[in-house]
Amino acid sequence: MNTYHLRLNDVDDFVPQFAEKLGIGFKSKLGEFTVNIPSDIGSGKVACVNFPNGIGLYTFNFTFHDDTCLRIYHPSVNPIRFIYCVEGTLNAYFKDEKSCELKNHQHLIAATTANGTQCFQFNAGEKVRICYLEVNRRKFQSYLSFELHEIEENYFRLFADIDAENEIFQTGSYGLRTMDTIREIEDCGVEGFPRINYLGGKSLEVLSHMLLQFREGPEMHEPKLKKRDLRAIERAVTHINQNIANTGTVQELAKVSGINVNKLQDGFQEVYGKTVNAYIRDVRLTHAMNMLLSGEKGVGEVVYELGLSSRSYFSKIFKRRYGVLPKDVLNNKNLTEASE
Repeated sequence: MNTYHLRLNDVDDFVPQFAEKLGIGFKSKLGEFTVNIPSDIGSGKVACVNFPNGIGLYTFNFTFHDDTCLRIYHPSVNPIRFIYCVEGTLNAYFKDEKSCELKNHQHLIAATTANGTQCFQFNAGEKVRICYLEVNRRKFQSYLSFELHEIEENYFRLFADIDAENEIFQTGSYGLRTMDTIREIEDCGVEGFPRINYLGGKSLEVLSHMLLQFREGPEMHEPKLKKRDLRAIERAVTHINQNIANTGTVQELAKVSGINVNKLQDGFQEVYGKTVNAYIRDVRLTHAMNMLLSGEKGVGEVVYELGLSSRSYFSKIFKRRYGVLPKDVLNNKNLTEASE
């Protein structure tokens, strides 16, 4: 097994130290650090960005040739991590004690006691996609506009322990809303300052989903829908995102999902609070904004790639969602680039 020991004195040390252990360089742009896994070790990449509010966003998308372990030690920060397994398997443990095996749609809330080491272990030849938030609790407290003791007890226990006196190791399942937000993080094609702001907003969104799920107590609650119905909705969501220009009718989506139309509609209302068609519209608008912010496509091209037939209808729903016309987003992007 390949083991990499990372002693992180600063929150921005993760990628630079990991790259050094791998014997390669890394990229840094506007506070976002990225390292590509060398071909003799595996494939894929690791990325992270830390925000002023004390929240760090980390994404792993890789495959290692050999069993691999990351041993992470933070001597001063004592963070709490909200870890989401998107694909593959993650074996997480504290030293050689508490451990768990995370798979798709499972999460772990983890914080070691002071001077503790957290370990991530990955299986040889298995593609793994992990997204996690790392919260510097001391910095996060100073970011809040109120005293921490004012919040509910369950949340207070999570965020108040800045000296890491208590260990946290709690597993559960996360919902499709969280999965959608993680997918938006992974698919973000925006560059520059808008990208950093976008990722910061999405990180808070992921944290918000977790806090809502955590509201009733420390035990994680399964979604109300049956697991087979949740899997069916996930199949529909995957199909929509992979075929955004031609998603098909609701009836066709129901066939792809393996459930009837009524169950599909009820499931979308339960998970997203909207109809299937409203969900498709919002996904298209998110894709549209990302394409326009990239500056690589005109409004007409965006309309075509999204499978819409009317440019005027697109402009109407885009302005209703974002408060600006598509052409204004594109013009502002071009003006910004011209002034640089």
